[in-house]
Amino acid sequence: MDLIQKIRRIEQYVVENFEELDMDDPIEEGYWEEYQEIPGASQKEIEAFEKKFSIKLPKDFKELYSYKNGSQYFSILPSVIHGVEMSFNLMSMKQIERTKQYFQNRDALLTEFPDFFTEEEIEKTRDSRIKPYLFHKQWIPFAEYCDSCFLMLDFDLDKEGKEGQILCYIHDPDEVIYAAAGLSEFVDDILLTID
Repeated sequence: MDLIQKIRRIEQYVVENFEELDMDDPIEEGYWEEYQEIPGASQKEIEAFEKKFSIKLPKDFKELYSYKNGSQYFSILPSVIHGVEMSFNLMSMKQIERTKQYFQNRDALLTEFPDFFTEEEIEKTRDSRIKPYLFHKQWIPFAEYCDSCFLMLDFDLDKEGKEGQILCYIHDPDEVIYAAAGLSEFVDDILLTID
């Protein structure tokens, strides 16, 4: 099964099992119908996005966005990250650009927030794949849950990080954690959970 077939399997699961996922009925609410009308991003749009942020998007990310440029209110990424269930909506490239104006638009290390993160806490939660930031310009949020948790592509890896890795920003208490080695792996993890 290729990436888009996997996404279609997840779409079907969400439509059929929304109650289990603690979601509103996507058909009754009109989310499913709206989602089906969303086109993919063009090659030109993807290239302009890469140029704007001076990045090279992973192949699987481009493939997903060529299929759907966002999901509006339809949660196509129902996930379990560190034991927490979160159903993420895919942000459109325009939404990402708007979000980057106020979120992950500056570099701020965890140590810059001593009222919230002690040195011991920072050391205890240290992950050699992720640089110890709370906010970082090289993190690109692409999916959101409840307007406060975000999946992000990491373009500034730490020593053991892998190109294309996905991080999760969780709000209250604020933290950034490793979510997956890449988008394809993240989607595979979802399929393992739902199948």
